Amino acid sequence: MSVYHRDIRQYIGKRSVVRVKAAVLVLNENGEILLLKRQNKDEWGLPMGSLKPGEALEDTASRELWEESGLTADDMRLLDLVSGPEYRKKHLGGDEEYYVIGVYAATGLHSAIHLSPNTEVSLKYFDFHALPAMDAITVHLLDKVKEKI
Repeated sequence: MSVYHRDIRQYIGKRSVVRVKAAVLVLNENGEILLLKRQNKDEWGLPMGSLKPGEALEDTASRELWEESGLTADDMRLLDLVSGPEYRKKHLGGDEEYYVIGVYAATGLHSAIHLSPNTEVSLKYFDFHALPAMDAITVHLLDKVKEKI
C-alpha cells in the first residue's frame, strides 16, 4: 500500500459492499470442468462476473461466459444461489466485498474459437480429480454444487 493510501485511510473508513455475481460451470464431453487463470495470479477460477443494472442474472451468466471464454450456451440452468462469509473478498486497503452468486450450468456450447489442446492459454478443462490451485471462492462454489452437476 502506498504512503498516500495509508495516510488517507485514517480519514476514510473501510467499507463493505454486497455484489451480485453469476458463475458458470462448463463441462466437456469427458466430464472435465472449464477453468480460467486469473490475470496476474497463479490461481484458476470459474467464469464469473458482476450483474449490471437492469440485467437478469441468467443474462449475466451468458455474458460472462462469452467475455471470458468465447463460448455461448443454448441453455443456462440455475444450480444454486449462494452467499455467506466464505464468499467474501478482502482488499489490501481493508474494503470488503460480499458476494451473492448465482451458479449456472451451461449446456449446448458453441464457439467461434478453435484452439489446439496443446495451445498455451489461460483457459483449460480440468479433471475433477486433478484440479489446479484455485481462488477460494471457486473452491467454495465447487464444494457447494458438486452434487448438482
